[in-house]
Amino acid sequence: MKKISFIIPSFNVGGSEFNFIKKANYLQDSEYIPELVYWLEEGELHKHIKPKVSTKKIKGPNLIYLLFEFISYFNKSKPEIVHTANYMIANIVLIAKVFSSHKPKVIIGAESDFNAVCKASKNFIDEFILRSLSKFFYHRSDKIISVSKGVKNGLLAELKLKESKINVIYNGVLTDKHSQEFSELPVHHWYYNNEICLVCAIGRLSPEKGIYELVSAFSKAIIVNNNLRLLIIGEGNEQNRINKLVRDNKIEKYIEMIGFKDNYYSYLDNCDIYILNSFYEGMSNILAEAATTSAKIISTNCNYGPNEILHGVSESKLIDVNNEGQLVDAIIEFSNKKKVKRKHSSHLKKFYFEESIKKYIKTIQELTK
Repeated sequence: MKKISFIIPSFNVGGSEFNFIKKANYLQDSEYIPELVYWLEEGELHKHIKPKVSTKKIKGPNLIYLLFEFISYFNKSKPEIVHTANYMIANIVLIAKVFSSHKPKVIIGAESDFNAVCKASKNFIDEFILRSLSKFFYHRSDKIISVSKGVKNGLLAELKLKESKINVIYNGVLTDKHSQEFSELPVHHWYYNNEICLVCAIGRLSPEKGIYELVSAFSKAIIVNNNLRLLIIGEGNEQNRINKLVRDNKIEKYIEMIGFKDNYYSYLDNCDIYILNSFYEGMSNILAEAATTSAKIISTNCNYGPNEILHGVSESKLIDVNNEGQLVDAIIEFSNKKKVKRKHSSHLKKFYFEESIKKYIKTIQELTK
């Protein structure tokens, strides 16, 4: 039995964390032994881990400490494969491999636009370190799994890697529930009010997701159509800043923030308009899910993913990143259109979990021959 270690900082709600848990759960009855390695206790996703999947907590107060923890973990647990989806942590894992006696295969999960992640660093020094280490160490990885063609092309351009090192495997976010015609109405009073146009935003409340800017645009759209309502589903460090903007604009009755919901898909499936206002993405899981519903979709045409997901999807609109005018106009335009049952888009097949996991298992089989 070969151990595969999935490295995540915590069990906070996030696309890469949830995808790793799903992969680990799937592998629990296979020829592989899945283990989730983490160093922060927080997060709600822990409850989704199946009983046969082991977890291992290590200490990680800083990156240097984490380096020595990984070296110790590799030597004691001897994983066959180590998989991480954080660009900086991937460098620490690769450095740990150099200094450990046990040499696991390393898979880097490329979940976001590399250049955008670098630019979002806290300061110039952090950005310089991330770029420099990645240019030196990423070619030492055994495989990079990119969640979109755009992310792959960005890595090739930035790090001068061999194209054969990167596989594109779309996140397997879709399941049988996304093929069902209807989902149950969520318990929220706005879903039972036929007089309003319900807009939904789902995601981590962090700067790159553009929720603050969405609220700003929405405050202008309701001047034209005061039947609009905005429901924000998610948690994060932008919450207080967003709440202040809502209070300052005196629009509390038009906007509600309800935190993370396990049944978020029912909120998405039954809303009128879904908005993704990100500054950058790798491949938005929620956007792929939105494309299976009849909600009208507004998304920034950010790097990367939205134009790949929404290709051929009716009642969807791509707008420029951080363009409030376009966002306001799109909200108003779609608020005046009736909800239409969207036909299934054949290209969404590649976003189904079964399709994704088959390609993933093929990759790890090739690495463990």
